[in-house]
Amino acid sequence: MKIREHRRIQAEPGMTAMIDIIFLLLLFFVLSSSFILQPGIKVQLPRTVTSEQPARKDLVLIIARDKRIFLNNEQVPFNDLWGRLEKELKVQIGAALILRADRDVPHGFVVRVMDVAKQAGAARIAIATSPTKRRIEKK
Repeated sequence: MKIREHRRIQAEPGMTAMIDIIFLLLLFFVLSSSFILQPGIKVQLPRTVTSEQPARKDLVLIIARDKRIFLNNEQVPFNDLWGRLEKELKVQIGAALILRADRDVPHGFVVRVMDVAKQAGAARIAIATSPTKRRIEKK
């Protein structure tokens, strides 16, 4: 009597499909994380341990190292700043003004810009900072 051998076919999961899914997930995370970066003028912000991210659309005022001023990524001369801020603040009622000043800009110039912003009607001014990894110890 002949005994027939039954060969079992072992099913293996398709690795190609799994690799495709992993690459798609990786691509999704790489692309979605790039939208977090703020494009525009390169400034080095002062570092702090605590910082807050703006929740709504606010006005962004950037002061570059060479004292050039940008309002929402558009260069504005210092003499025209008051009029432009007043116009923008009337359009966006209740918007905060986020001040992104380079850390090497003289303090007096930043205060002058803040004074012009207050005169133009900015009720709230926030100073943007960059987070630091080290905590300052209390004495």
